[in-house]
Amino acid sequence: MRSVVKYDAHGKDRNSDGAERNAADPVPRKSAGRGRPRSADRGQVVSCRLPAEELRAFDALCVQLGAKSRSDGVRSVVRMASGFLEFSREDSARLEEIRYELAKIGTNVNQIALAANRGRAPMVRAQWATVGELRRSLPVVARVLNQIIAERRRQGVALFLKFAEGQQGARHG
Repeated sequence: MRSVVKYDAHGKDRNSDGAERNAADPVPRKSAGRGRPRSADRGQVVSCRLPAEELRAFDALCVQLGAKSRSDGVRSVVRMASGFLEFSREDSARLEEIRYELAKIGTNVNQIALAANRGRAPMVRAQWATVGELRRSLPVVARVLNQIIAERRRQGVALFLKFAEGQQGARHG
C-alpha cells in the first residue's frame, strides 16, 4: 500500500487513511484504531517488494545463513547490518569444533600440571606461571564460546537485544 501525504484544513500532516502523522516518524503508519493492537515487545511486520533477481539472491543468502524462513533471513540481515556478528551453519559447525578442541586443550593442560606436581615433568617457575594462566583463562574462554553457541541456537535474539541496548545507550549517553 502506498501512503499519500495529505494535509487537513489546519495544515496537519495526515496519512492516506486520515490518521495524524508523527513528525518524528519518517514512515507513515496506520492509525492505532485499525488492525491488530501494537505492542513494542511483540515486534512489527516489515515487508518489501523485491525484483525476481534480488529475491533469488536473498533466498540464496537465507540458505547460506541457515535461515529457516525468509523472516529469519531478514532478521539475520538486520542484525548483520547493525554490526552484530551473525553465523552461518558452517560457522556454527566450526565453533562446535573449536569448543571440542578447547576442551581437549584444557584436559592436556591439566595433565601437564598433574604430571609436574607428581615430579614426572619438572618445570621452572615461568612454565608454572604459564600453566597456571592457561588453567585460569581456558575456562573463561570456554564459557564465552558456550554462550555464543547457545545464543546461535536461540537465533541470536538475546545477544542482539543486549547489543542494541548498548548501541542506544552509546548514542544517548
